[in-house]
Amino acid sequence: MKHFKFPCGCKFPILSENPLRLKFVPDIEQIPLTCKRTWDLLSEESTVGCFQLESRLGQTFAKKLKPRNLEHLSALVAILRPGALESLRDEKSITQHYIDRKNGEEEVTYYHPALEPILQKTYGEMIYQEQAMRIATDIAGFDPQQANTLRKAIGKKKPELMSKLKSQFIDGCVQREIVTPEQAEEIFSWIEKSQRYSFNASHSLSYAMNTYLSAYAKAHFPRVFFTSYLYYAKDKVKPQEEVNELANNAKFMGIEIRPPDLRHMNEHFALEGKDIYFGLTDIKGIGKSIIKRLHKELDNVKKKLKKNVDEMTWLEFVVFLSPNINSTAVKNLISSGAVSYLCDNRSKMLYEFEMYGELSQREQRWCESILIDNGQPITMLLDLFKKLVQAPTGKNGGCANKKRLLKIEGLINSLEKPPYKLVDSKEWIAGLEDQLLGISLTCASVESCDISAANCTCKEFLLEKNKSDVMLIAGLVDKVNEIKTKTGTNPGQLMAFVTFSDNSGCINSGVCFPDSYLENKRLLVEGNHVMLRGIRGKQKDSFIINKVFQI
Repeated sequence: MKHFKFPCGCKFPILSENPLRLKFVPDIEQIPLTCKRTWDLLSEESTVGCFQLESRLGQTFAKKLKPRNLEHLSALVAILRPGALESLRDEKSITQHYIDRKNGEEEVTYYHPALEPILQKTYGEMIYQEQAMRIATDIAGFDPQQANTLRKAIGKKKPELMSKLKSQFIDGCVQREIVTPEQAEEIFSWIEKSQRYSFNASHSLSYAMNTYLSAYAKAHFPRVFFTSYLYYAKDKVKPQEEVNELANNAKFMGIEIRPPDLRHMNEHFALEGKDIYFGLTDIKGIGKSIIKRLHKELDNVKKKLKKNVDEMTWLEFVVFLSPNINSTAVKNLISSGAVSYLCDNRSKMLYEFEMYGELSQREQRWCESILIDNGQPITMLLDLFKKLVQAPTGKNGGCANKKRLLKIEGLINSLEKPPYKLVDSKEWIAGLEDQLLGISLTCASVESCDISAANCTCKEFLLEKNKSDVMLIAGLVDKVNEIKTKTGTNPGQLMAFVTFSDNSGCINSGVCFPDSYLENKRLLVEGNHVMLRGIRGKQKDSFIINKVFQI
């Protein structure tokens, strides 16, 4: 069997060459744990969808730590817990101490030589409960039962039990004479503090294995990975937020997420070629009953016209399909872009659908028959309506009577001279898709504004392709998280973390410090289109906002 080999050295059996399909067995026993492609992904703030590192916090600290093996990854899972993030030593969290030591930015010390073999793999930081247990057995002579009692005191945060164990620990250290009583007091104080943050090493390692497995799948098969995660986003607490974040991350990785397409008739997210398409049931207001009805009516259309759904014209869709489907569902199909292959003007389609809906059932049946039986091609709704009024009135004609004839003539006038411009603005399209899909895919609403002054896009910033000293990014303000400063010259001042997006992606690391926030707060409102001027932060991944302009 032939194999496809990635630059990282990983290879997979080729199931078919056109299109290329590879066999992937998600078995941790068969996956190399030294794959550079996977470790690079885990180190580049692209961990959306990777177990335990899906959150913004996980993405940020994965990039800071840059894990290169399972020990690093296991420790990362442990130090992302609130206790480690909030436990301070020398005004720096345990989390940051570990990262700085691993990256060589802080000296690795052990307080006492006896601690080195126990804490060496975690750079001198005690982050696992098992490390505390080993310290107790190696230095204080605890037996396995005592050590397990210590673990329970740490894991279940039982201070009264911990205080009882303290005297046993000190006495044990005195008897073993490895450390002095004073050093024993100091070491036990670490164990007491670890109640707030230390994690179970076996759990952490098993989590890390799952993290690596998900990252491995994402690194080698990103399109299938995103398709699967988008499919299951509906089961999350906030499905639209999940879809939004996954879609933006896919954009960042160069994968196109497309609006639903009636030609594919996929109910849920599906991979078609190299692009991922929303499913029809992912459109707000369209459920399985509508899909079932669509299948039935498309079969009827095929029998009548001898055409598949991808061969139908817009006029045929309106005449043969739309009258038999819930009108709200038809409008949502049009508005979401599911039938844009029939006509690239959504406002025109919505308007013409409304006009056709004004016809009586008798008139609609006449339209069907004329399209099936008439040898002359009719391509527009306007032409069809003109044929309708030209037909004789009465039992076998188009209109039942003169009153209906006048009604159709009024509709013809409305089609020739619509009461408003049938133009799709980018802001309108983006708003429709946001409302129906949870994300704008075809365009970004900010594109309807004058963004000519911008010298950088969200994607260029994230990929660090823009090297300008000062960057101007036009975007939609998606989220503003206002907080009060805890340190600095004037603690308690308001500042904000800002998430904003354009058509290329999303930046969720915008930072507006107190002075700038005071000046620009009135413009940093969710849903507002703005031009953000700023610089890249010292950590490279943050965008420091110093001025905001209305656009």
